[in-house]
Amino acid sequence: MESLEFKERETEMNRKSKTIWIVVVVLVLLAGAGIGGYLAAKKLIRHENLQDAAITELQGEIEYLESRLARVTDYYNFQAEYREDTYNYLALGNSLTLITSWGRGICSTKPDNDYFHLVKAGLEEKHGETAAYPVQFSEWERLWNRSKAYDLIDSYLDGKLDLVTIQLGENVTDTSTYEADLEKLIRHIQEKASKAKIVVIGDFWDKGRNESRKDAAEKTGAQFADLAGIIGDKSYQSKAGTVCELADGGTITVTEASATHPGDEGMRYIADRVLEAIQ
Repeated sequence: MESLEFKERETEMNRKSKTIWIVVVVLVLLAGAGIGGYLAAKKLIRHENLQDAAITELQGEIEYLESRLARVTDYYNFQAEYREDTYNYLALGNSLTLITSWGRGICSTKPDNDYFHLVKAGLEEKHGETAAYPVQFSEWERLWNRSKAYDLIDSYLDGKLDLVTIQLGENVTDTSTYEADLEKLIRHIQEKASKAKIVVIGDFWDKGRNESRKDAAEKTGAQFADLAGIIGDKSYQSKAGTVCELADGGTITVTEASATHPGDEGMRYIADRVLEAIQ
């Protein structure tokens, strides 16, 4: 299932395919990726009529380089402040975890109704003060070399972490190495945050990919928050036209493209499975 931001970017790329290579070259040079990064990006642009996989890979390269630039130019906004006397939680994911235009997981009707904030509330009830950070990490899903994206999250990985949730996979188009790459990501996190419990969140849409997540969790000793019970159940999805509150008092309306994402019931189900996995 493609995310809302993927569909929006794909439309824009199809309209401006002749200029994409210019954007990539500039971003590569600015990010200091060097000639290797340039050649990797150039390899993706073989002709004007980009296929879906090439679009996804190119989007991943662009998002990765944009994120690297953001971390250089706005360094302090990408640092976590964990303490020994707090419970420390990191959530890695795609638009279900955090989308910038919403300021939270997409399609939850209120700022605190997404699964991340519900999990945080449950942790606070059990452990007291909780330092928690949601991180948009969809670059990992779209890059052909996914380990390249680790430097985007390393500033959040710390020995003080108590819990890390991983909600990634919906935007993966080439699944040939998905399970192995997810295993590598989990082991990278285990190395950087050795005392943290790691919970892999199941796929909200696709059973085949759900099994890949479950297998990766089992092979690495991580916990698994299984969503198989609601896969394909539209009662857990949002609905087009639903008006949602923003943190600044404004509102945003669920579109047809985003309506397949979890609604409040879906977000609550995800949060409950995460909290059950760490009991």
